[in-house]
Order: sequence, then structure tokens, then C-alpha cells
Amino acid sequence: MSAPSAASSFRYGVFLRPDPGTCALLTDLHLLLRQQYGLVSCAAYPPHATLAGNMPTDAPEDELTGRIGAALAGTAAFTAYNLGIEKGGGGIGFNLHDLPGGSPNPGITALLDTVRWAIGPVAKPMDHYRANPLDPGQFRAHLSIASHELLLRPELRPEIADFVEGLGWEPPRSFTADTISLYRFRSPDWHAQWWRNMTWDHVRSWRLERGCLSSLRTFVGP
Repeated sequence: MSAPSAASSFRYGVFLRPDPGTCALLTDLHLLLRQQYGLVSCAAYPPHATLAGNMPTDAPEDELTGRIGAALAGTAAFTAYNLGIEKGGGGIGFNLHDLPGGSPNPGITALLDTVRWAIGPVAKPMDHYRANPLDPGQFRAHLSIASHELLLRPELRPEIADFVEGLGWEPPRSFTADTISLYRFRSPDWHAQWWRNMTWDHVRSWRLERGCLSSLRTFVGP
């Protein structure tokens, strides 16, 4: 089967996959919130930290994989830290952006730059509903617990935050960030609440090299 053509209506996401324990905890949280509050947006995705999300492009899929693979070549795995729940940007999620001391994790920020350097030249403007910008200055790496629905119903945020914190569930406080994945998404209407009927496929993953933190490519724009 050939790769999707540039004329397709697919969107693409480049995600950092957490460790298996964190993936399992996120899955349980998302399903519990769906059952308790009817939240479906986070459960519509695989557990992940977004590096580039729901990106429209006219580039063939093999060009996307080639760009991402070339940019990640020689990139080393690093330690990511889960600093607990934070409530920012309208949603609720685990803070994956920072080091325990509070400064941004250079592994995370460099990886964001690397991925955006790779896909920036072929990314189309994300004008669909509640799009995440590619601008790294407007983005913090996180593991979403509750997301799009809270932008539409902000009055639920305090109750859901109390509910999640009351569970007392503790994810691993750190993990080796070494798996980057590309996903293909479909929705009949990207300008509506796409998470209610979105489907997806895993395209491929890349495993970062184990060892000392290497210097990652610096974002310089397309």
C-alpha cells in the first residue's frame, strides 16, 4: 500500500512516548474521566507528550518520515521529569517541561526545536479548531489529563482537578525519553470538535540513542 498522497485530508502528530508505567496510568486516568465526566478528547489519543500536534501538510508521508528521521539521527535519549499536575492553558496535565529545580529541561526544549526544524518547511497553518501553534514560545511540554472539553467548559476545571488530585495516583517521577512516534489522524471536520470522531494510525517510531545527552539541532526556522 502506498503512502497517503499530498491531496489527503490527514493530519499528523509527532509525539514523545512516555515510559510504559506512565502510559498505563494516563490510560486509566483518561478512561476514568470519560466514565465520570464524559471527557473524550484525551482518551481519543495514545498517551503522549506533543512535539507537534494535528499538523496539516501537503507533503507525502515518506517525505515526513524522512525529514523526521534525518533530524533525529544522532539525537541522544535524555531524562524527562514528571513534576506533577499543573493547570495551565485551559487544561490539566502533568508538567514534563521542566527540571526539578524549575528551569526548562534542555532535553525537552532541544527536542521540540529539532522536530519543528524538521517539519516547519512542510507544515501548513493550523487553522482548525483549537489548534496548537508550532511557536515553541507558546508551548510547554506536558502529559494531558483533561484538555479540549475544559476549554469549552472551564467551570469544570476546579472539580476535575480536585477529583484527579484526590485519587492520589503517582506516576513515575522520571523516565528515559527515547521513543518518538509519528501518527496519522483523520476527522470529517477539523474545524469542529474533531476529538469526538477522530481516528488515528501509528505510522512509525524512532528510538533515540542511549547515552549522554547529545547536542540537538537548534531551531532556526524553515
